[in-house]
Amino acid sequence: MADKVEHNMEAPYLVTDTNRRGWGAACSCGFRSPLFDTREEAQAAASAHLEEPPAEEPKGFLARRRAKKQQRPDWMERRKG
Repeated sequence: MADKVEHNMEAPYLVTDTNRRGWGAACSCGFRSPLFDTREEAQAAASAHLEEPPAEEPKGFLARRRAKKQQRPDWMERRKG
């Protein structure tokens, strides 16, 4: 139950910058949509993001180390050799 990720999606927002202009959407998981011309397109991108299965978390150093450790023989077997 703890592995369930809850997404809090913001309403589509309008970006007006000197270099760019358009509608975008953001999620609490860090997802940011590209900018679209209309608000409806941004809302559709947000809905599509919520329907996708959550991406697998990066494994990182400790997970690689743990996997390497599991491949080694047990302590008693190593000690005999």
